[in-house]
Amino acid sequence: MGKVLLEKLLRCCPGVKAIYVMARSKRAMCPTTRMQEISKLPLFEPLLIQDPNAFSKVIPITGDLTKNNLGMRWECRDDVIDQVQIVFNLGASLRLDADLKDHVSANLMGTKRVLELAQNMKNLESFVHVSTVFCQCEPPVVEEKIFQPRVNPHAVIDLTEWLSQKENHREITEKLLGDHPNCYTFTKQLAETLVDEYKTSIPVSIVRPAIVTPSHHDPFPGWVDSLNGPIGVLVAGGKGVLRSMMCGNDNKSQMVPCDVAINAIILAAWKRSAAGPIKETPVYNVSSGDELQLTWGIIMDKGKEALAKYPVDPGLWYPGGTTTTNKFAHETKVFFLQIIPALFIDMLLFIFGQKTFMMRVQNKIRNGCEVLKYFTMRTWNVNIDKTLSLHDRLSKEEQEMFFLANIDTNMEEMMKHAILGTKVYCLKEPLDTLPSARKKLIAYWIVDKLFKGFLIYQSGILLINLYFWILQFDTETFNLSTVTHK
Repeated sequence: MGKVLLEKLLRCCPGVKAIYVMARSKRAMCPTTRMQEISKLPLFEPLLIQDPNAFSKVIPITGDLTKNNLGMRWECRDDVIDQVQIVFNLGASLRLDADLKDHVSANLMGTKRVLELAQNMKNLESFVHVSTVFCQCEPPVVEEKIFQPRVNPHAVIDLTEWLSQKENHREITEKLLGDHPNCYTFTKQLAETLVDEYKTSIPVSIVRPAIVTPSHHDPFPGWVDSLNGPIGVLVAGGKGVLRSMMCGNDNKSQMVPCDVAINAIILAAWKRSAAGPIKETPVYNVSSGDELQLTWGIIMDKGKEALAKYPVDPGLWYPGGTTTTNKFAHETKVFFLQIIPALFIDMLLFIFGQKTFMMRVQNKIRNGCEVLKYFTMRTWNVNIDKTLSLHDRLSKEEQEMFFLANIDTNMEEMMKHAILGTKVYCLKEPLDTLPSARKKLIAYWIVDKLFKGFLIYQSGILLINLYFWILQFDTETFNLSTVTHK
């Protein structure tokens, strides 16, 4: 999301003089080095063709949401306070399986630290906090307003400051979460409440994207650099390592292409800067679910069709798998079709002195599917009226540049770009590998059918032998009972 926002601002907002990007050092790379590496991504190729010096506007600064004063040097902090006019707060911990303390530190205390910094900015015009539509788990319809949480965010911050033992987290977390499936949605809801507290001193607004998917159009279709969410599920199925998933096929899903979400974020900042004092914090839900009328069944079916036409390099087995709402059936399939093959492969790797990895892969897949289950096993209804109203004061040209609806709702075409984008940008499989991937897929299909045929044949032999054994046993029992009777 952050990269797509940066690209859009540099390409479509020429009036922007400078963009301060706060980032942590990562993999021994400082923010400046990271930004140099980011500028080489395919995402920025159209921008750099248009303006080779576009990144001269980008000013990387070292910062960390989890540290006091955001871990910023004082000279950088002073520069930001003097110069920045618009703040986009996209920083968050996205690990849905992380514990309470980690999420509170990044999503709650981190948001508070950014708000405190923004409060000191001399020329601030707009502060946009990026949340998620799934932070409201209780209502049947997610409205574009702030729902008051069951607990006070400041109390949760105070509570986690003295938590250190992980065994303590589990009991306390279960009591705090209530209807929330994980600490991510819980802390994002609390963060919205924090943002709302600053509405009289800071021009705040909140944007809630649904599940973010590859770009629909801008700067080109199919950009993605993360395997989170449904894309990761489809890839795992395409690699043959995922054979079952808990999912209601008739349940409505809520997704949004990353470029549509970014357009809403930019327009929300513009609209808030143009408005005066407000009584309520503006909230914008961003989702294409109702527009496309997507169900999880449609997504899975179209995904399988796209993977058959544009396969990723097969991994463990021929792509397949099914969805179910029956937990027993799901666990049975996972055990026999995922766990046992993974153990067998790891055993062979161990015997031949190689590093085992399949069970680690399976554990990641199981954890990811367990988290995703909360969203796939229910229908979500999201109100997006305020988001659509962001176009009201724009010219036709501006509406086309900052589109809030999918330009083309052809699901087959969208899924094609999503799969190809994932193949190229996430899995690093160039498009010229498609012919070899298709050949491998055919070979895997033949092996799959032969193996299943062998299993059916062996099962038939077993059943026939069992039948004759039972028949022989019954005959012997009958003869024995006759002799005993006589």
